[in-house]
Amino acid sequence: MRPEGLAAEEILSRLHDLGAHRLRRVVLRRNRSTIWSLTSRRTVLNLHVAYRRAPDDVIAAFAVLARETGRRSAAYREARRRVARWPGLAPELRRIRSRARPQRPPSEGVGHCCATPAQRVYLQRLYRWLNHTRFDGMLPPMVPIRLSSRFSRRLGQLVPGMEGERRVVAEIALSADLMLEANARELVDTLVHEMAHAANYLMDGEVGHGPKWRAWARRAGCRDRATCSAPVRRRGSRKAVPKRVPALPEGWRDAAGGG
Repeated sequence: MRPEGLAAEEILSRLHDLGAHRLRRVVLRRNRSTIWSLTSRRTVLNLHVAYRRAPDDVIAAFAVLARETGRRSAAYREARRRVARWPGLAPELRRIRSRARPQRPPSEGVGHCCATPAQRVYLQRLYRWLNHTRFDGMLPPMVPIRLSSRFSRRLGQLVPGMEGERRVVAEIALSADLMLEANARELVDTLVHEMAHAANYLMDGEVGHGPKWRAWARRAGCRDRATCSAPVRRRGSRKAVPKRVPALPEGWRDAAGGG
């Protein structure tokens, strides 16, 4: 095997030799969490790039996954365990995750913020109150929080970063739609959702919506799913950025230390 591993076409050829004749294409992806998937009616196998260097027994396991239609069969379950436990996967995942986000100190942030000065103050106070009441003050006392007028579907995102060898929160970004009065509940839930990502990253070194993140989300009392199922009101135009500053929760000043 070459130092860089097998090309996608070579993996596909090996899978065909192992009986996975239905496959038409293998796609190598630099994912941060998803390690494999079958798409396009099970004719396309999406593989994490780490598997370019996988040994023959792991490639054979992927052939089983591509051939088996009964996902509850013993062969299918054993193949899933084999590809997930291959020792070469974890180091590559860690390497990609460490480079997946901008390595910026938290003071710089990442993108343009459309919030007014009053909204920025509000978001920091709300964050400190939630840190105190939902996370027992375990998160940093202040992180960059911005409003984005460009989010069309997502409500929020956390951007992890590094300061030397130390993990930091580069920013939390929230959709400007959340400042609409009709979205008061979703504003809090989304911010807590992203703060759970911050806890998962800072404490556990993980990103994504895995089991440890779900545990943080349940502990903090927010939805433990990747997407929001509640109805969210949207602005009529991206240019119509709301200037509204919601009321802070009762007792925020004492809980957040004022300021």
